Amino acid sequence: MAYLIIQSSLVLTAGLRPDGLFSFQMFNESSRIAIAIGRRMPRADGGTTVVPTDGAWDAVDATGAVHTFRWTDRVRDPILRNLGRPMHASYGVEAQLFRLQEALDDAAGHLEGDTETRAVVADVRIWRNGREAYEKRLESRPRFP
Repeated sequence: MAYLIIQSSLVLTAGLRPDGLFSFQMFNESSRIAIAIGRRMPRADGGTTVVPTDGAWDAVDATGAVHTFRWTDRVRDPILRNLGRPMHASYGVEAQLFRLQEALDDAAGHLEGDTETRAVVADVRIWRNGREAYEKRLESRPRFP
């Protein structure tokens, strides 16, 4: 009885999860995404600006030493690690955006030695099921208040 209750609750709540886990989808979504990574940097006037990268950047630590950081050092997902090229959004756009947000937060949390980057930013171009493209920006949790 407990098994049936658990399975039923998983199926009934599938629409509430971004990846639709345990839901039935007769046809795969035919959406594509292209990801561009940048980093939020401080400006001289006290504000911040987003500086695009090619997925790698050099940053200075507190002692003045330069360190190289790469998006692919932390991100292993074959879709999220490919930057600048349209890729099939496996399991749908919402699932990929959810995974991308998690990857941004993880990458930002592992930038030891980078005293410049305030957040890791992703500009995503989305083609949902063959429709006109639109863009969405995702940003990691802030690194410094």
